[in-house]
Amino acid sequence: MSRKYEGCILLDPGLNEETLAGELLEIEKIVQSAGVTIVHKDLWSKRNLAYPIKKKTEGYYWIIYFEGEPQSIKKITDALKTRETVLRFLFLARNRFPEFEVADART
Repeated sequence: MSRKYEGCILLDPGLNEETLAGELLEIEKIVQSAGVTIVHKDLWSKRNLAYPIKKKTEGYYWIIYFEGEPQSIKKITDALKTRETVLRFLFLARNRFPEFEVADART
């Protein structure tokens, strides 16, 4: 049974623009290889953290909405744990997605 999920992935603030774009592409491949369908994604700017994580006080937030099977979350989290640029991540089950533009689904 396919479910709706929201993910927040916190990335290292020391990444330059080109490296960040490449890392987001790699993470997107990881997510898609778990057999899910990405509905929407959004890169937030670099933001201050409430407390240091891995000695970092800032981070890039990448928000992603997708649909998939519950076991896909385990595959994604196992792969993200090995990425040095990922500071933290969190996935939540959603009843429905928030409103966003259809044209934004590819950003």
